[in-house]
Amino acid sequence: MSWEMPKLTVGDRVLFYDNPFSASSEPQFGFVSSRPGKETIQILVFTASSGFVEKMSVRHMDDPFWKNSDMAQKWQVWGAWKLHPELQVIKEIKEVLDRKTKVPAKEASAA
Repeated sequence: MSWEMPKLTVGDRVLFYDNPFSASSEPQFGFVSSRPGKETIQILVFTASSGFVEKMSVRHMDDPFWKNSDMAQKWQVWGAWKLHPELQVIKEIKEVLDRKTKVPAKEASAA
C-alpha cells in the first residue's frame, strides 16, 4: 500500500518544521491556508518576529519522498509539516464515532 497524505481542509492546524530531515527541529504553529494538493499544502506559519508567514509547497514529514527522491535535498528549503496533536486526536475521535454510527441496529441492540 502506498503512503497517503493525511486529509486536511483549509483552516486545519498543523506544525511546520524548517528541517524535514529532523523531527527534533522546533515546530512552529500554522494553519492550512488553501485547498491541499495531492502531495503538498500551503501553511500560514506564526513566527514571533514576523507574524504570519506563508509557506508554499510543504510536504508531510512522513512522506517517503524525503527518503526516496533525488530532489529531496532541493525541496528541503520548503520545510515539512505534521498534524497538530489536537487535530490528530479530533480525527481519531471522529473515526471512532463514524464506526459507532455505522453499526447495524441489530448488532447495537444485541450489545
